[in-house]
Amino acid sequence: MSRQVLAIDIRHQSIAAVLLSAGLKSTSIVAYQRVPIDTAEENKKALASALETITRQFSMTTPDVVVGLPADQAIYRNLQVPFKEEKKIRQVLPFELEPNLPVPVDRLVIDYIVTDDTSVGALLTAAIDRQHVEDAIEALETVGLRPQLIVPGDFPLASAILSFGDQVPDQALFLSLDTDTATLFLLDRKKITLVRSMVAKHTMGSGLDNLASKIRQTLIVYAEGAADGFDPHILYIGGPACADPSMVERLAAAMEMQPQPVDLQRMASIVDTGAVTEQWSAPLMDGALALAMVEVERLPCPGFHRTGSALRNYWTAYRQYVRVPAILLAMVLLLGLGGVLIENHLLQKQVDALDRQIEEIFKETFPETRRVGDAADQMRSELKKHRTGSIDVAEDVPQVNTIDILMQLSRSIPKEIDVLFTRLVLGGDGLTLSGETTAFNVVDDIKNGLEQNGMFQAVTIASANMEKSGSKVRFILKLTL
Repeated sequence: MSRQVLAIDIRHQSIAAVLLSAGLKSTSIVAYQRVPIDTAEENKKALASALETITRQFSMTTPDVVVGLPADQAIYRNLQVPFKEEKKIRQVLPFELEPNLPVPVDRLVIDYIVTDDTSVGALLTAAIDRQHVEDAIEALETVGLRPQLIVPGDFPLASAILSFGDQVPDQALFLSLDTDTATLFLLDRKKITLVRSMVAKHTMGSGLDNLASKIRQTLIVYAEGAADGFDPHILYIGGPACADPSMVERLAAAMEMQPQPVDLQRMASIVDTGAVTEQWSAPLMDGALALAMVEVERLPCPGFHRTGSALRNYWTAYRQYVRVPAILLAMVLLLGLGGVLIENHLLQKQVDALDRQIEEIFKETFPETRRVGDAADQMRSELKKHRTGSIDVAEDVPQVNTIDILMQLSRSIPKEIDVLFTRLVLGGDGLTLSGETTAFNVVDDIKNGLEQNGMFQAVTIASANMEKSGSKVRFILKLTL
């Protein structure tokens, strides 16, 4: 399962393109090509013609397209703002940059990266004429390509050095040499903190010395403003002009620094697919390869044009692999839902059967009662109604009302007896009477009085106990109806 990423590094005199296959476990180079641009032809037509040559030679299926524009077309400025919220920063960027730009700000496309992790927003901004971006998009559309991302050239390679380089020091330089220009990147504490594009006539006798002088001036100015100074000892070198090995040696001698030629394929462990990269030249192709790595690895880089989202890009690339598992998942979910519906149907049948059984019991128990509402609730109500206010003495004995029992108790006990009844419990065939009185003989008098009443068949003293204080006798009587 992999997706294709087409990276196109546009320069003034050539175009380099790399087609990557990016999978979950590895990334490999599928194809690459470098095509010169006919400088005698109109810029748009020359660019479209070079792009057509590349697309004819590449076998692609809806790749994600990343484009780098010539590095010297971008205008870089350093800013500080008193906040770090992205929305606020983008609102103030045009106003903060306007006094320091050589062209009207409304003609520019602006982006930025953060160069410091402190609370103050230290920014490196990149701006480019909107027309350059539109020309590139128009040329790409002529060959059926739609760019997902357009960025400043050479910046991705500097970002890749920080991400993939082994033991990159806290302070270093990266210099990208093109035919007539050079772009300098200051790498300070693992971040790109300053970028400058310069004219570089390195083919002339004193061209490299003049370039080295400009670089030293830039370092002096930057070091004066840096809190910890800036004294780099390693110079990373890349770009098309470095295809000549003597150029690296001459520039390192002019700068009096240790040279470190960049080979991004080795640094990023890009897989060599057979004989595809037999003629690979890192100085010529690293710019395009770094562009592809910006898309694959999400390296930090300013962007002048973005379309779509990461989620949509992944869906476009992987949907042919996801379709079958998605269908199987949908089938499993449907089967699960069907099982739930069947189980619900069976449970409902059981509930209906129980309801019918309750209905039959209600009719058998209360044949003369008309059911209104829920049968179980009405059955509870009817049972409560039949129990309240009466006691069944026996099957052949008529019901005895509670008020009649209380009246007989009152009549059977003489008024002169000092007694306090504390509890009366009615049972199916009798009642239990609890109370307090002054002496044991009074309990006997109460028992005798109740026995003489015709309502009670038998009266039994269940218990009679004197309290510890000796002033009260607690007793319990059992009365049989």
